[in-house]
Amino acid sequence: MIKINKMKSIKLSFGAMIMALLVFSSCKKNETPATSSFGFKNVTISGNQFAPLFEHQSLVFNSKLWVIAGRKSNTSFSNEVWSSSDGASWSQTTTNAAVFSIRSGHQAVVFNNKIWVLGGLSNGNGLNDIWNSADGITWAQVTSNASFSIRFYHAVTVFNNKLWLIGGDGIGGTKNDVWSSTDGSTWVQETTVGNSFGPRAGHQLTVFNSRMYITGGYTPTGFKNDVWSSADGRTWVEETSTGSKFAALYSHQTVVYNNKLYVIGGLVGFTSTDEIWSSTTGKDWTKESSAPFGLRGGHQACLFNNKVYIIGGYNGAGVAKNDIWTTN
Repeated sequence: MIKINKMKSIKLSFGAMIMALLVFSSCKKNETPATSSFGFKNVTISGNQFAPLFEHQSLVFNSKLWVIAGRKSNTSFSNEVWSSSDGASWSQTTTNAAVFSIRSGHQAVVFNNKIWVLGGLSNGNGLNDIWNSADGITWAQVTSNASFSIRFYHAVTVFNNKLWLIGGDGIGGTKNDVWSSTDGSTWVQETTVGNSFGPRAGHQLTVFNSRMYITGGYTPTGFKNDVWSSADGRTWVEETSTGSKFAALYSHQTVVYNNKLYVIGGLVGFTSTDEIWSSTTGKDWTKESSAPFGLRGGHQACLFNNKVYIIGGYNGAGVAKNDIWTTN
């Protein structure tokens, strides 16, 4: 059983130090959850599997579910690549020649029929390199020094045939810059128009209803539960809720499923949560039944074979996990 130290030290910024202080306890509210059909079941693993991980990345590519890099413990980083065609039987990919270094707090997405890995932390050192692969086996370094500065706990998505990178931690502290690329190699910093979200890291960036949505994150002064959306990456609108919504949080996950945007788990301050919230508009939110996998942060959520998969992370006791849960 791997337990996360409650006082990890990551130097590069105050925000990263906040992210590294993993102090866990139960985060239950007296609020009654709504009745929900968003149920989960634990996946029974067959054979070998990746080690307990947090701050890793998961995605769907070539009809497989992938788990890429992450942390095995406070001091052990991974650059392993694992894949599964059914979410239950896993195999570690034997990579050819050069591959990206060990890392966590990175981002991985599918773009132009390749897997892309961007930035992260490697043994406490921030990165702004970019790698891609057409098969998960052979990797190519696109650049060792992207136009954006070193970046970790940032957010990346694909929208309107571009890669988008927003915020994160790095040199100079927590960021709120917006970068885009049509090829993954050349990056342009977008100029935002009017009001925009503040600096943040540990947030989520999701495409929903033909817009990009930013949820939550941590800042140099605290934690956020605001929601911002944009149809072009330059003009942003704060989606102000008229009712209750998820608490200020980071290290959570968002996923689009059955025409709803879901916020799943995360850290509320330094306390992990098992709450799940959903929205059909990105503005007004409904609390779903609490997650059966329990308190969770540093995990991954993705849609695979028309089901939501929850992979790894750490639980309420600060123990790293490699369990897998899927919707019924």
